[in-house]
Amino acid sequence: FLRRATAEDCAMIAEWLNDPSRIAMLSSNLRAGGLSAQTINVALRRKDQVWMLFAPERSASPVGLVALDNIDLIDRIANLWFLLGDRRMEGRGLTSAAIAAFCAANPAGLHTATAWVVAGNGASLRCLEKAGFSEIGRVFEGVRWENGWRDRILMQTRLEP
Repeated sequence: FLRRATAEDCAMIAEWLNDPSRIAMLSSNLRAGGLSAQTINVALRRKDQVWMLFAPERSASPVGLVALDNIDLIDRIANLWFLLGDRRMEGRGLTSAAIAAFCAANPAGLHTATAWVVAGNGASLRCLEKAGFSEIGRVFEGVRWENGWRDRILMQTRLEP
């Protein structure tokens, strides 16, 4: 159901991260697209990141990704982000279940995980809330969106290392 991403997964992840319809509400460095499998392979080896894939069951192909970046091992905090790669799996609760399992596994031994959601992205907001995150604030007009701006909704959850 949930496993670490490996070098063999990089081409699939690159395909997901280069699809404009999948990355529209991610951070600006990911929204730009153009990520190669080689770049993702480098990211998988970074000590300040953890990338894990999820599937509906152990024997199934991965359908999405949950990741941590900016891992701070002193303060034990990091930013969580996620992506459903297989659109056929939308609305089944897999992403929120994967986020909850990821947080329960706590692969980086964190005290707190943060995340943010573009205002108007109700599906991602519900995923985080179902996984135990709660809203802690907003950055007004914190995301450049199409020809304007949207708020960045800040979320967090406490984890047990």
